[in-house]
Amino acid sequence: MYVGQRVKRKEDLKLITGTGRYIDDIEISGNLYIAILRSNVSHAKLKKIEYNDALKLNGVYGVITGLTIPVENRPRNFPMAKDEILYMGQPIAAVLAKDRYVAVDALDYISYDYEELPAVIDPEEAINSKVKAIEDYDNVIYKKTYSGGNAEEAYEKSDVKIEEKLVISRVYAAPMEPRGLVVDYQQDRLTVYASTQSPHYMRSFLLSAFGDKINDIRVIQADVGGAFGSKLFPYPEDYIAVFAALTYKRPVKLINTRRDDILSTYHSRGQIHKVKVGASKDGKINSIIDDLIIDLGAAWHGTYLADIPATLITGPYDIKNAKVNVFGVLTNKTPLDQYRGAGRPEAAFVYERIMDIVADELKIDPIELRRKNLIQSTPYKNVMGLTYDSGDYNALLTKAESYYREMEQRAEELRKQGRKVGVGLSFYIEQNNFGPWESASVRLLSNGKVEVVIGAAPHGQGTATGIAQIVADELEINIDDVEVTWGDTDKISNAFGTYGSRSLTLAGNAALLATRKLKENIMKLAAQFMKSDVEELQYKDGKVFNPKTGKSMTLKEIARKVTSNLGGVWRYKAEPTLEATASFGFDNYTFPYGSHIAMVEVTEEGVVKVLDYVAIDDIGVVVNPMLAEGQVHGGVIQGFGETILEQIVYDNNGNLLTSTFADYLIPSAVESFNLKWFYMEIGKSSAPLPAKGIGEGATIGAPPALIRAIERAIGKRLTTLPIKMEELNK
Repeated sequence: MYVGQRVKRKEDLKLITGTGRYIDDIEISGNLYIAILRSNVSHAKLKKIEYNDALKLNGVYGVITGLTIPVENRPRNFPMAKDEILYMGQPIAAVLAKDRYVAVDALDYISYDYEELPAVIDPEEAINSKVKAIEDYDNVIYKKTYSGGNAEEAYEKSDVKIEEKLVISRVYAAPMEPRGLVVDYQQDRLTVYASTQSPHYMRSFLLSAFGDKINDIRVIQADVGGAFGSKLFPYPEDYIAVFAALTYKRPVKLINTRRDDILSTYHSRGQIHKVKVGASKDGKINSIIDDLIIDLGAAWHGTYLADIPATLITGPYDIKNAKVNVFGVLTNKTPLDQYRGAGRPEAAFVYERIMDIVADELKIDPIELRRKNLIQSTPYKNVMGLTYDSGDYNALLTKAESYYREMEQRAEELRKQGRKVGVGLSFYIEQNNFGPWESASVRLLSNGKVEVVIGAAPHGQGTATGIAQIVADELEINIDDVEVTWGDTDKISNAFGTYGSRSLTLAGNAALLATRKLKENIMKLAAQFMKSDVEELQYKDGKVFNPKTGKSMTLKEIARKVTSNLGGVWRYKAEPTLEATASFGFDNYTFPYGSHIAMVEVTEEGVVKVLDYVAIDDIGVVVNPMLAEGQVHGGVIQGFGETILEQIVYDNNGNLLTSTFADYLIPSAVESFNLKWFYMEIGKSSAPLPAKGIGEGATIGAPPALIRAIERAIGKRLTTLPIKMEELNK
């Protein structure tokens, strides 16, 4: 059995030997290179663009300006500014040239006249709409209220009333590889090679825009150097590159520089929560009321990032009354969309800050406060209507408590030595398997090997290895005989991609169901070849055998018999089918949960050092503990970055001050630390393979645990992410 084992990743050899093929490695003969001129102001009327001098440069083929395409939840000036500049970094013009250096040089020969307009930067000030940020839209572009019970009445009747403002700053996903794409022009179709998380979705949105100009678009996912949610949704560059290929009837290539990427890749988080909490004297939380302001930037496709925390505002706690007023506001900033966790880290930061603040106010042990409020059994419908499917939250809290108490003992000894040391704990629940479904095809090849084509589009998660384990177990064959492929819209017709902690659960179960279908076909074929009834046959160890006659056939023998007779006829009643396709989706989300415990020290210089860290998760059946642990390690370090280092900063005029890695700090090996990961397998899903996702859990659980530990170390309440350096030095 492979499921449950720490199988090494099958997909890594080409990556660690330098033979991977990323977007910038792809060259098509005769392709033109695109360079983007981006706005250096945040808000202005665009009056005139002059590019004749650029056209005079040797090697420049053309300049594109004023391109606008109607796309849902985008402003009129998309993908380029035509009459109004909306944010710093917005595309103004695109140069096509014979090489990238000429294209970039030509940008210096383009000028544009503009009349600067007031910039709307502060999301709280944006609400009053005194100054319009984006075209003629009201700044409050999205408004919704989520409510359950009677939050106002319960708050007023509470013994203890607490109000707090919690701020979660904008962040940049910071993948190793900036975004890019190569478009290969052919007369009746385009082939787009992209650094994407969803080839099928990219094909869909490009066909929606250009379907009247081209018969078909094939999208192929190149190797992807990280994404974390940032390479899923439509970007201006996608439309500009495809438009350029169709206009000039040439292959084109567009690769972001790092500065381009920080300026233009959708930022994330960017929320303010004005929270009121009502509790009884014994620590029972009666009510949560939250005014949630989300800074959407210069578009409004990220509104769901407020909906998710609004519906998860009570977390894993049995709180009967809650109300969240969502205000999605436009500002003159880069648009906002998902980053690893996508709304769930924001929710956890709020409800875990609430737990720790109430514990401090009432002088109740934070573990005991959580235990008093924790959901006691599942399934459980929360106050906003989400049904948490399975799990034993008390069992996990008890497990986490043992590590917490042990760390607290050590921290107390260190505090006696005069060191600023603190311990923090978080308990989170995650809504995942955003779908709605995923597909897979399983093929028995003529050499007896098995090819699995999945609709998910992994890019570093190790999904291919996990799915190979599932298929190998079902067929009872060696995992080396299973090859998993993905990322090509021509290979599988309908699919979604990789995001939302969904790939192994949805695509893995689709592959399992497809494998079972294939096995049924194999049994029918073997029955014909062996002159037996299907009911007489058994399948074991990759073979079909008849216990009565002693005859058997391997998968390789069956495949060869189906495919070997080039000029003959088919005399068998069974269809010669060696391929099966299946799709799988849930009728509800899945809800894994976990706890993180951190012990940190804050030095006199204000440096945060993590002395010990434990993460515990319940994700149902763990297909490959090594893959899961890798996801946890990476997610915790990203959570550390978001808590201590990472922040997108604009000045009052909308100038991005953190446009390079000299200004936008991400954790390096120096800041990284060891951690221990443990797992439970109580909260199984209802799938044939009852697993749940792990990809985003660590980014949800890490910030609340870390900020609490730092808070305890410095003795000061902390309410913002990231923590300000001046707070650490006081």
